[in-house]
Amino acid sequence: MSNASQFKPNSEELTAAIRVADKEQAEGRFANAVGIYKAVLMQIPGYVEGQAKLARALFSLRRWNEAWDAFDIRFKLMDTPPQVSGRASDGSPRSIPRVSQPPIPKRLLVMSEQGMGDTIQFSRFLPRLVELGVELQVVVPQKLFGLLRTLDPAPPLLAGEVPSAVTNVERWTTMMDLPRLLDLKEEDYLAREPYLRADPVRVARWRAWLGDHHGPLIAFAWRGNPDHKLDPKRSARLEDFAPLAAIPDVKLVCLQQNATDDEIAACGFADKIVRPGPDFDSGLDAFLDSAALLACVDRLVCVDTSLIHLAGALHCPTDMPITNNWPDWRWLDDDTQNVWYPKLKIWMRQADDADYGAVLARIAAHLTKS
Repeated sequence: MSNASQFKPNSEELTAAIRVADKEQAEGRFANAVGIYKAVLMQIPGYVEGQAKLARALFSLRRWNEAWDAFDIRFKLMDTPPQVSGRASDGSPRSIPRVSQPPIPKRLLVMSEQGMGDTIQFSRFLPRLVELGVELQVVVPQKLFGLLRTLDPAPPLLAGEVPSAVTNVERWTTMMDLPRLLDLKEEDYLAREPYLRADPVRVARWRAWLGDHHGPLIAFAWRGNPDHKLDPKRSARLEDFAPLAAIPDVKLVCLQQNATDDEIAACGFADKIVRPGPDFDSGLDAFLDSAALLACVDRLVCVDTSLIHLAGALHCPTDMPITNNWPDWRWLDDDTQNVWYPKLKIWMRQADDADYGAVLARIAAHLTKS
């Protein structure tokens, strides 16, 4: 099936081949899937979904450079792909080209992309560029300024909400291009030390709010952005987290944005939950209160959201339940040591698990024994 000559340009054969490739990928035979996707794409190079599936299979095989190159398909999936313009010496506008592979230009603009969690995850590589002497400008959502200024060394930040022509820039790149641009190996991805910091003043305030508790302090969140196309697969229900409430002397710290009083009151373990209140993370900067609370608790248990990346950046011990039905590319279909965060444990939802509750029961049993 990996020979492109076996495919004739008719939709019936191609559709059948794609089904085979999808099955191979779903069942973990990624090398087979790569061969079939590549053969299909030789026949229909504009098949965007197939290109995205190919990239995912390459990530799962840890064929990193191929995967990063294939991951360029993400730009075709965006409503408005990033573009960067500057001013020529005569003041006229000029398009600035993107760079995604070495060599690294001396004057570089780095663009954040997609979700805040993506920006938090890949911001770890920005100090490397600063240390290499690159004259760096970084465009990110303004709400992340406070958090990203704790990078060491921190680069200059520009607000992505304010479009303007940049000056003194040779090339631009994106956050997710940085591993390829820096020519890093897999062992270089792991955040061996915390790369973001919680504000000590906020830490002291939230520690006082938590009070003197002698049992486990577990922060948790059960759902992500409902507008995300993958949200039905990655979000759980509040009730699924009931096994955590059975851990002796536990206090559960709710970090779920937009949780309602009625929602909490209706669950069977509301007496074990504390909520920070309506002003939590409500200022001009995002995640500063979350970061401070994560510095106070014993661990986070959370589905695949930006909180996972925040906790990982802070080295807060974290348990993440995910579905084994095509999880996000960065988790590699693997519940062993994660390549990004040393204190993250991934718990795969097995095929016979009816819902996330079964996974949370395994997590709770593990934490009870620990």
